Amino acid sequence: MVVVIGDAIKFQNYRQMLIQNYSNKYINVTQQIREDYRLIFDRLQYDFDKFESVNISKLNQLSEIYKRDRARFNVDKAAEELNKDVHFGSYQVFLINKDYIIEDASYKTDIGLNFGVVMDIRELMSSIFTKKAAIDISPIIIDSVTSSSMWFKRYFIKLSSDEKYVLQIAFALDFLREFKAKYDLIKNVALIELYLGNNAIQKLEFDKINLSKKFLQQEGWEATKSLLFQLYNDLSIKNKRLEDLTKLDIKDLLNNEEHINEVIDEVFRDDNLISSLNLPQHQFTIYAVTNGVFNQSTGTKLIIKTTYSTESLESDIQKTLIQAVIQLFFILSILVVIYLFIMKRLSNPLLKIVDNIKNNQYSDIRNIKIAEMAVLNESYNNLHNRLNKEIERSSNILKDKNQFIADTVHQLRTPLTNIMMNGEMIKQFQTDKSLSSYIDRIDSSINMLSNFYEDLAYVASADTIEYAPKNINLSDFLKKRIYFFSTISKVSHKEIQSTIEEDIFTNINQIELERIIDNNISNGIKYATKNKPININLLQSNDTAILAIKTYGNQIKDKNKIFEKNFREDEAKRGLGLGLNMVKNICGKYNIFYNVTYEDGQNIFTYIFQSSMLNVHVQKLNSNFTQNG
Repeated sequence: MVVVIGDAIKFQNYRQMLIQNYSNKYINVTQQIREDYRLIFDRLQYDFDKFESVNISKLNQLSEIYKRDRARFNVDKAAEELNKDVHFGSYQVFLINKDYIIEDASYKTDIGLNFGVVMDIRELMSSIFTKKAAIDISPIIIDSVTSSSMWFKRYFIKLSSDEKYVLQIAFALDFLREFKAKYDLIKNVALIELYLGNNAIQKLEFDKINLSKKFLQQEGWEATKSLLFQLYNDLSIKNKRLEDLTKLDIKDLLNNEEHINEVIDEVFRDDNLISSLNLPQHQFTIYAVTNGVFNQSTGTKLIIKTTYSTESLESDIQKTLIQAVIQLFFILSILVVIYLFIMKRLSNPLLKIVDNIKNNQYSDIRNIKIAEMAVLNESYNNLHNRLNKEIERSSNILKDKNQFIADTVHQLRTPLTNIMMNGEMIKQFQTDKSLSSYIDRIDSSINMLSNFYEDLAYVASADTIEYAPKNINLSDFLKKRIYFFSTISKVSHKEIQSTIEEDIFTNINQIELERIIDNNISNGIKYATKNKPININLLQSNDTAILAIKTYGNQIKDKNKIFEKNFREDEAKRGLGLGLNMVKNICGKYNIFYNVTYEDGQNIFTYIFQSSMLNVHVQKLNSNFTQNG
């Protein structure tokens, strides 16, 4: 077990080391990828920020063009005028009416786009129309410009001079080709996914020619929630705010656009990388995020997700496992060989000694070479001799004891019989009533001595005599035993009251039934409260006979131990402690249920016998039929 556990621990340590080395390797790769993209993203942010004042002036220039041309205003000519002498980036012009629909645009793809279905943009446009805001600048988004290129854009809006339209320009930079060029260099190393995060999360899908605008409250939220859910599942320590975001519905999103970026900042605090190793799916996923040097934490973010194959790691783990198994097998083989060698030297005499110990035989092994084993053999032989002598001595003592008890019982029988007979003669022929109480005491003592004698005779002969059962009239037998104890109860100032149904039969040996009844009645007389009745009830219930002996007195504390041998709950009362244990053994022999309860100040001993009344009636009918011919 030590070798197996040690080998398992060693394998786990190697496995963790392989995983750590693999993780460190690809975390370093991801950090380099993030730095490469950070440089591009910083330059993009820098260019947008550098031209922000120029873009605002272009928006004001568009407002002047609209004011100048009025009815002759043309978006294409306005865009052409704005792009005149522009050598970096380009401008697009949009005309948005009070229904929040792009009525006209130099970027024709967006004509007819309805912002009214997007609550946050509609509220933004409404604030421009109502002059609550004079100007608004959007975060960076991705949009297709032609069928062959995709640009990053930033939108600027303000109200037209006649207040009929919101004028919008888009400053577009063709940076996506640089992102794609870097993507093409890296995609053979790992599966790269780039996301642009602002009020929604857009994925940079380089394999698609055109990208459609995605608003947070439309299909953009599903893409956003999908990435947030992946991020939450891959976190080693779950983030409650991120979990709450994944549970939001579209109708709950109005006040959570900024919240998304705040939570992403919280998750990626201090430029942390988030990694998730999933060996069953054979992939190692790492998330990284960059705001850019020139961007605020709540602004547009670039999220980089890299996924690496774990086949090489799994192969190394498999090789390590095979090596561990081979090493374990080799070590166990050596241990088995050593064990067999040692056992060959030790097993023969040792096994013989063990076999002699099992069979309690004297060990006659000679010429044992190992000193400790020789001492063991000699010590066992000495102990064996002493033990057998002690067993023989104890056996003789027990035999003498049993013989003494048997002889004592035999010697008591004749004088006890004479005493009982003469006691009966005195009771029958005495005429002096003043002696009645003394005669009752003598009679009571004789009966108690007789009961004790019968207990002792049963104990002495129980192991040698077979007590065969027969059908007994339990009702008549119980009445006789109550009569037998009447004098004892009278002398003890206790009256026996009985309720006994007639002709209840059971199948039991008479002597053993007498021991059950006599021990319960004698205990009742001995322990019950003086001047209180002892109630004995016998009744038939279906195929059972229920015997209950009720005595007033202190409640029996331990109802189980009183049936154990030599146990007396009241140490002040002298006795052998054999009576109830004898009752327990007889009940076990005949499957008699017994129980002790305490109700209304009375200890109640209950015995349930199997009734044999039906069998007795059949026997009587058969007997009558035979006698009548």
